[in-house]
Amino acid sequence: MIATGPADPPGQRCAADSDTAVPDLPPAGALRLSDVLGACVAALDPELPGAREAARERLCIEAGGQVLVILTDGLGWVPLEARLGHAPVLRSHQGSTSVIHTVAPSTTAAAITSFATGRLPGATRMVGYSVWGPEGPMNLLAFAEGVDPLGWQPCDTTFETLARAGVASAVVSPSAFAGSGLTRAALRGARHVGASGWDQRIRAALRELRSGTPLVYLYWSDIDHVGHHHGVGSQEWTAALEEFDAGLRTLLAGVGRGVRVVLTADHGMVDTSPGQLLDLAERADLDEGVAGIAGEARCVHVHAREGQGAQVIARWREVLDGQAWIWGPEEMAEVIGEGPGAAVVGDALVFMRGHRGVVDSRVQSAGSIAQVGVHGSLTSDEMLIPVVRLA
Repeated sequence: MIATGPADPPGQRCAADSDTAVPDLPPAGALRLSDVLGACVAALDPELPGAREAARERLCIEAGGQVLVILTDGLGWVPLEARLGHAPVLRSHQGSTSVIHTVAPSTTAAAITSFATGRLPGATRMVGYSVWGPEGPMNLLAFAEGVDPLGWQPCDTTFETLARAGVASAVVSPSAFAGSGLTRAALRGARHVGASGWDQRIRAALRELRSGTPLVYLYWSDIDHVGHHHGVGSQEWTAALEEFDAGLRTLLAGVGRGVRVVLTADHGMVDTSPGQLLDLAERADLDEGVAGIAGEARCVHVHAREGQGAQVIARWREVLDGQAWIWGPEEMAEVIGEGPGAAVVGDALVFMRGHRGVVDSRVQSAGSIAQVGVHGSLTSDEMLIPVVRLA
């Protein structure tokens, strides 16, 4: 099912089914998003700290004097494959595209941190869109006042280890992201270069390469934003892909010889609707014994009231039979990896199947509940991501 090199091009795979009975978790030894940055570092020099030479070989990334890594938020392989006719640049690179897994949960805070550290969410404690705290859910993109992202996320980033070795790196993203919680947790160690629109970010990345920066990371989020508002099946999503692909042509025309350009994504997406959302405020069968939920609609952290964890897990498994995959405390490391993250997600980790979701209108905003495109779960639509060798 997974293409890890040109011998198994993605076009030969079957289309994904978002409501399969089995979660799309990577088999042992399979590549994940957490391997991609290390593979790119190995293209610079396999002896550098954080380099993953075996991953570089499996992804067929050639050695180069500089590397530009583009992470496109929300550009999962399943929706991209369905729209390749609208993306001529990416379509022309199908032969140099590998399809791998992101991490679980398949969401931005977890995935970007795993990309930048090479560690799974269990180790980084970046285990979802939000986590439950004394004041209620805390957003892991922004963090709460008084919570230090550097203390919350304990793992060194690849950018930090490279900086200690004297290798400079730059992160190109909006200026407002420079001091954000996620940037401080996941991307510390790199110099931040502020740029807003797609054209500005392309110019900023090219300036960094021309000035000799060895490793440049370029982030683009508009495809994800459009998907949340309009849905991954919308014309707006296709238009956002077309704009992004056109910019890639401009970028590649300005890249010098010896520069490796690698594109990947943090997760995919599925569309949902109000009729597919279960609201705890209206579901006493699910709400009984629950102190609160966090995570997101597709990957729910269930925190039970004291002493009621076993009963809550049993009830959720009964009520959501066939609608979700549920892991208890002793099993969570199988999905999110070993580490302190398991202590953050509560008594149950609930990954929704199909296009379903769980929300709580008593604590969540109407806008967040109304999102059309969602992600976080273990379907192929959300878990499969491309790695494209553009140059």
